[in-house]
Amino acid sequence: MILPIYKMGSECLKIVSTEVEPDEFGSEPLDQLIQNMHETLIDSGGVGLAAPQIGVNKRILLIEYTGSKITRYSDIGDCALKVIINPKIEFIGNEYTAFNEGCLSLPNLRGEVIRPKALKYSYYDQFGKQHSGEDNAFFARVLQHELDHLDGILYPMRMHDISKLSYADII
Repeated sequence: MILPIYKMGSECLKIVSTEVEPDEFGSEPLDQLIQNMHETLIDSGGVGLAAPQIGVNKRILLIEYTGSKITRYSDIGDCALKVIINPKIEFIGNEYTAFNEGCLSLPNLRGEVIRPKALKYSYYDQFGKQHSGEDNAFFARVLQHELDHLDGILYPMRMHDISKLSYADII
């Protein structure tokens, strides 16, 4: 089921989400939520979706993209669907990169956000299996952006210069 995406100003986007409990992994309600999130992500044309964006304050996010189908970004590669639950990240090194981010909760807007380039991550999938890795490319940026949603943060709150927030068709 495709669900409505909450926009900036909605209360569900302002609060810290709770962790998924061990007994929830593999459950029908969690599976249904993930299926709905995936359908919503596909319908929206986005690259990531966090549960708070559909009004569910749980630490769940999905990331999926195919570089050849996402024309607004270049050279991003591909990422098969990742269901990311209770994620943790740790930054690696001192290198930062700037990027004009967008967000399904701020439609048609883009803003320059400076974020750490490289990170280590760990998370659980919907079955409770733990995954970990490192990244220093587009996936690392998307993961940081979506994880911010789980902490009640939208990307304009990360911008150093709010004057660089503009409509996507102007950039």
